[in-house]
Amino acid sequence: MKCSFITAIVILIGLVSGLVGAGQAIAQSAPVEVARSLGGASLKGTASARLWGKKLYDAELWTASGGTFDQREPFALTLRYAHAFSADLLARTSVKEIVRVEGGRLSDHGALEQRLRRCLVDVAKGVRVTGVSQGPDRASLFVNGRKTCTLTYPRLRDRFFGIWLAPTSRDARSASRLKGHS
Repeated sequence: MKCSFITAIVILIGLVSGLVGAGQAIAQSAPVEVARSLGGASLKGTASARLWGKKLYDAELWTASGGTFDQREPFALTLRYAHAFSADLLARTSVKEIVRVEGGRLSDHGALEQRLRRCLVDVAKGVRVTGVSQGPDRASLFVNGRKTCTLTYPRLRDRFFGIWLAPTSRDARSASRLKGHS
């Protein structure tokens, strides 16, 4: 009987800690570039990307309102990197993922890859990169709160942010969690 009571207490403490942690994530304040871009930003969801068990980054989706996520409304996606990656690798991988998500050929997106190479920077552990959607064909990129560029490209919102948010993204469960679905 004593073991069962102790086990129940440990489980209860774990549940309460998890709920407190979840509340903190929801109440966390938006990065400065998100707050400036969206006004009263609301954290919609979070997810982490892993490859072979190794964390690559943590992602947060921010919206201008607390309602259901609508990709046509203003939003920002923030990635906090857990490892170093070169700007070239980030640009090349982004275009490969766009092609994987929507179909087509790599050669169809050479101009986008070049624009991404000019916008992105080499990242190290802890670097925060934020993309802010500014309509169907436009987005601004920020690194640790500093604007690096504004991109324009046909269907950029769906293509670029689709890497993380499309139902056909590499991790559909994470895409769903980012959009606020369990």
